[in-house]
Amino acid sequence: MESRLESFLLGKSLNLSLRYLGYSVILMVLLFAQLYLVGNAEMGNSSGLLMSPLGVTVAAMILAGIHTYRNDGILLSIAVAVIIMSGYSLYGVTALTHPQPDYGLFTGVGTAILYGVPIGTVSFTVAFALRRFFSDPIACS
Repeated sequence: MESRLESFLLGKSLNLSLRYLGYSVILMVLLFAQLYLVGNAEMGNSSGLLMSPLGVTVAAMILAGIHTYRNDGILLSIAVAVIIMSGYSLYGVTALTHPQPDYGLFTGVGTAILYGVPIGTVSFTVAFALRRFFSDPIACS
């Protein structure tokens, strides 16, 4: 694959891309665990902004945008957003009273993909444009 295309799709630095994927997995686990503990063990409430759909969306947009601003990579930006959204949406699968494994898992993963792809794409576009605008000395003057 051509290096410019690979940089555009996966990012300039593979180590930095893997770091942001790791951050998104950690955030996914924290979201899922917090919702699971609150919902099943009654260990408090999850009324915070981060636990709302809006909070999860904003967290996914911020992390995907930071990845794009620092490293490029549209596929990684989308993956970061999908992973974070899956932590929130997969909780609904485990919260079902009588889950149907195929339908429930598809619903959780499908919801994460349905919301994560546009979030990652929009975050990539905005962060990519901001970086290009602010790094170009002619555009800033």
